[in-house]
Amino acid sequence: MDTVILKHILSSQGAVDLEELECNIGDVAEIIESNDKLVVCSVSGTRKVVARSRVRLCRDEACPGCGGLHLCRLLFLSGVCPFLQTRGCAFCHDLRSEYNMEVRREFGLEEMSRAELCLLLLQSNNTLLPQICHDYNNRSGCPGNCQRLHVCERYLHRDCSCFRTHDFFAPQPLQLLQKKHIPDHLIKVLKSVYANKEALRLADKENGKSNSSFDISQENEGLIRTFKTKMTSLTAAGTERRVTDLQ
Repeated sequence: MDTVILKHILSSQGAVDLEELECNIGDVAEIIESNDKLVVCSVSGTRKVVARSRVRLCRDEACPGCGGLHLCRLLFLSGVCPFLQTRGCAFCHDLRSEYNMEVRREFGLEEMSRAELCLLLLQSNNTLLPQICHDYNNRSGCPGNCQRLHVCERYLHRDCSCFRTHDFFAPQPLQLLQKKHIPDHLIKVLKSVYANKEALRLADKENGKSNSSFDISQENEGLIRTFKTKMTSLTAAGTERRVTDLQ
């Protein structure tokens, strides 16, 4: 049932009305309460169930096993890696590799497609997308070569006709999104993704948590796992040397 609900939410751009979910599936209160991938939030003034996950996309091509997905970012976001046929790519390109399937099972995501995982991580992860620029939204402008999106924050939650940008395909946001390798088909749904990200942030704030702590906790788990892996390797190497010396 958890997977059915998660897939239903992801097919609706990452969030669905709580009432709609209850009408289609029935009483989901206990499922939501016991599932860290489902969060009841206020999105644009409406009570919705938003999907999230603690799994992350690892950025270290030589990582021995951090608990995050080991996958090429370009392949993950667009389904294609242009470097495979040219200069080559050092990252894994198999979402169903033994390691990646182990990670997916650990987080209850083994039945999710690449597109579903992509949307899920975009609204759960603070590193895949650039932030919305606070200065642009609260001052007359933002000086310098800003690396945050110049998009109206109010536009994310309701119709707005102010002088600020209301289009992710405008030159400044588009340039930054392309630097992050976000393809056009995902840019088209970013209004919902950013609204969901903000709803999750506010929900965490109400519950005494933060998005950063949500990210850091998973990173810490990865560091601990990497440390244990390295210690196991060192211990094995040391044992092998001692056996050799005895011989």
